[in-house]
Amino acid sequence: MPDIFIGEYLFRRLKQIGIETIFGVPGDYELSLLDQVEPQGLAWIGTPNELVGAYAADGYARVKGAAALVTTFGPGELSALCGIGGAFTEKVPVVHIVGYPINALQKSGKILHHTLGDGDHDHYLRISNELSCATTVLRDPATAASEIDRVLNAMLYHSQPGYIGISEDIAYSKVTDEYLKTPLVKVLAPSAPEAEAKAVAEIVKALESAKAPILMVDGGAARPSWAEHVNPLIEALKIPFFVTSMGKGVANEESPYFKGNYAGVGSWPENANAAVNSSDVILWLGNYPSDFNTGIFTVDVEGKTVIDLQRFSAKVGHVEYDARINYVLPNLVEAFNSHAQLPQLQIQQAKPIASLAVPQTIEHDWLWNRFSTFLKPGDLVVTETGTCQAGIGGTVFPAGVEGWTQTIYGSIGYATGAAAGAAVAAQETDKHKRLVLITGEGSMQLTIQGLTLLNRFGIPPVIFVLNNKGYTIERFFRGWTAGYNDVDNWDYGALSKAFAPEVTGVKSFKVETGAQLDELMANEEFNNATYPQIVDMIMGVDDAPSWMKIIFEEKKKRLLAGQDN
Repeated sequence: MPDIFIGEYLFRRLKQIGIETIFGVPGDYELSLLDQVEPQGLAWIGTPNELVGAYAADGYARVKGAAALVTTFGPGELSALCGIGGAFTEKVPVVHIVGYPINALQKSGKILHHTLGDGDHDHYLRISNELSCATTVLRDPATAASEIDRVLNAMLYHSQPGYIGISEDIAYSKVTDEYLKTPLVKVLAPSAPEAEAKAVAEIVKALESAKAPILMVDGGAARPSWAEHVNPLIEALKIPFFVTSMGKGVANEESPYFKGNYAGVGSWPENANAAVNSSDVILWLGNYPSDFNTGIFTVDVEGKTVIDLQRFSAKVGHVEYDARINYVLPNLVEAFNSHAQLPQLQIQQAKPIASLAVPQTIEHDWLWNRFSTFLKPGDLVVTETGTCQAGIGGTVFPAGVEGWTQTIYGSIGYATGAAAGAAVAAQETDKHKRLVLITGEGSMQLTIQGLTLLNRFGIPPVIFVLNNKGYTIERFFRGWTAGYNDVDNWDYGALSKAFAPEVTGVKSFKVETGAQLDELMANEEFNNATYPQIVDMIMGVDDAPSWMKIIFEEKKKRLLAGQDN
């Protein structure tokens, strides 16, 4: 039973749960810890700042199942918390490791740099308590291993961030490696077999008795943990299915059963909302009824039987069962593979609008439809919040395309950093060959430093920047001429090359007409590039996706009527 450093123990544990790359920004309180990263066979990617690092960890975890971010005490960790907040909200397991001052200095009463100057070293810990499912600061070598395991197990169980503070002296204290033989709980354990069997039986009964059942693929309940079961379930049920904004990017949208993107009055195609309203039983995977995910709360399920599957429970109508979605889904697949086909609503399959003419200027409705034929199997698509999030609902993903957008937390700039982490994870899994990032110029300016990661690490990216020199959603809602919505004009192509000058072959394009963009998207070399590419798309100032206009007209009406939901 040889002794190992506690820092070494921590990184070995991360490797055991599938993490191969650590993101972060070095700082003096963590340097002794960082010296132990690469000796454990882990890669280190230093990020331009902690916010980009947190976003990158989020994107990496959505592909790999977990991620790690290392920052220094105080300013470093606070700079990362916006990204950690998004991971907490959207059920993404990221462990935030923070380098603390030496224990003796913390106890000395002396004023240390990176503190708030009052001798209290737990201010930041208390803040992170609100954004973590479990936290610890390692101050006793005797309990360090068990505390590391407790936080990591909680992170995996709840699929939310965990926080581990570790001082320089503790990082080099020793612990027996015997603890490493006890496996961490990487997979959520099943619930009681009787409860699970009862839940499955009741779900089967409800679907079999339905006259017009549908399947809704949403994004709650820690989506990556159950995503692998979605397409087998679709094929077993053979009923119409819809995806929400948060659920898009996991189901095969080339399936004949795919009927569109559902967001209440903002659904696509136009008949999707009516079709859902015509159903009587909805099997809802990971229901997350937030404002943008429900078309500003215009989802109406009154009088329907909703089967709501969540991470820790299944609810059939008003009856809740102790049954977990990642176990219920494969059991449903097995049950329905041996059943007769369920009744179907007669709804036309959602397909790209092939007849939509190429516009003179680049218009949103044409653009999002055009992405349907640009994307190809094997692509990984990361879409920015806001206008891009609304627009991507009108894109039909080919089979084998995966992706997501940060629907609930909605932090602008998220997608660029998350795409960088996702690209690294995609290379490690060898599942995706190309990363497609779709973002706006305002969001891009917030985290443009992430281009250095996108251009240097992971699978080749192609980046589309929607450039109308302003924030579209805010303009639409408050007025197209409001000056506070303006965004400075940057040369995104030049910046892409400047952020990775040692990378050869980086290409940039600036397109101002629909014809130019259509021609570029059809170009064989552009489609099959093995190097980074960025496309600056100049768009009309007063244009927006139709379904976004519908949703925000509804929001305006409610605001004027004095409604708050």
